[in-house]
Amino acid sequence: MTTKKRNSTHVQTLQAIGGGLAGCITRFFAQPFDVLKIRFQLQVEPLRKGERWSKYVGFWHAVTTIFREEGLRGFWKGHTAGQVMSVTYAIVQFWSYEQFHAAATNYDYYENHRNRVIFICGGLAGCMGTIASQPFDVIRTRVVAADPHSRSGRLRPLSGVARVYRREGIRGVTGGLWLTLMQIFPLVGTNFLVYKFFNRLVVKAQEYWTEKPNPEGIINGAFLFMNGALAGMISKMLIYPADLIKKRLQLAPIHHDRQTFGKNPKCNTFSLCVRSLIRKEGIKGFYKGMLPTLYKSGVVTAFYFTIYDFYSRTVVTPVKRREQEEGRRL
Repeated sequence: MTTKKRNSTHVQTLQAIGGGLAGCITRFFAQPFDVLKIRFQLQVEPLRKGERWSKYVGFWHAVTTIFREEGLRGFWKGHTAGQVMSVTYAIVQFWSYEQFHAAATNYDYYENHRNRVIFICGGLAGCMGTIASQPFDVIRTRVVAADPHSRSGRLRPLSGVARVYRREGIRGVTGGLWLTLMQIFPLVGTNFLVYKFFNRLVVKAQEYWTEKPNPEGIINGAFLFMNGALAGMISKMLIYPADLIKKRLQLAPIHHDRQTFGKNPKCNTFSLCVRSLIRKEGIKGFYKGMLPTLYKSGVVTAFYFTIYDFYSRTVVTPVKRREQEEGRRL
């Protein structure tokens, strides 16, 4: 066992701020992809061209339809709730990961099973962030998926959570939570694992070509962004069907506020949702909206990690060094 390591309160606060900053900036750029993803996931009719009764029949058709019917603001529908959700999630996720990882480095097991530890720390951090932000995710999903002038389409984050809780109880504000946790653990665990793995490959390549050591693992921002995008897309492909079912479960209580989007999926329970999906839409139905989802996941993860790592490198790391130097003097 090595010397006990833990982050100071000051460092933990800075890490939480960095997570919130990454979540806020990322949400703004990713919101249009999120709107498209949710609209596709909740459409029962086929997405292919030539389908008479389908609201959306492809990526670009959906883009032009939303712009024509709702204007540019339609792509940022639900942005307020999404922003609250993203900031809450990112603060808790990055803060949790840093504390889990710092604690794990105290044990010899970490050096022998680093990839496994990174995966577990990432998965646990993702679950913590999800539990904290799930009520806002429910509100965000309802706002994006509801008819523009319906009551559900005008929900606000905090008042919306209170309203849903009053009408539907704890199940209403935690809709799909257990399914979310089942998918978020491998998703975020894989995010961190793939991202850190690719970063280590880049560091080794740099050391090989420059013949100079890089003990701090500092790499170019372009590589951070690329590695984050790859991590996001790879991990999302693994759990996409569960994400689609979760969204449909969240929308079941507000089918009356979705009269302009075609048929409403039958998703009162998990088993009913799966059976209805297979019977009416086939296996392909589990992957509806995956294209914008992969774009969104790549963009989101790339921005998340790049912004947070740049912030950590310029703000958090200098504070850690200063505290370590002060500790050695004592």
